[in-house]
Amino acid sequence: MEAAVVDPSCDLNKQEEALLKRVDELIAVHQGDLRAVIETLLMAYDDRVDQVSNGFVRGRKRG
Repeated sequence: MEAAVVDPSCDLNKQEEALLKRVDELIAVHQGDLRAVIETLLMAYDDRVDQVSNGFVRGRKRG
């Protein structure tokens, strides 16, 4: 899943629409199983935390 880049100067309604679209897509991919959506988000979050805490912050990886 690729993160959407939204210009902070753009209309907040457009940002909200983009976010809602991403949420709807996640729900559709998991066939309405909200537990699966939450699990996916938590795994993605945990992975990102590991990348930051084990690499860039401690200087093990170069960005």
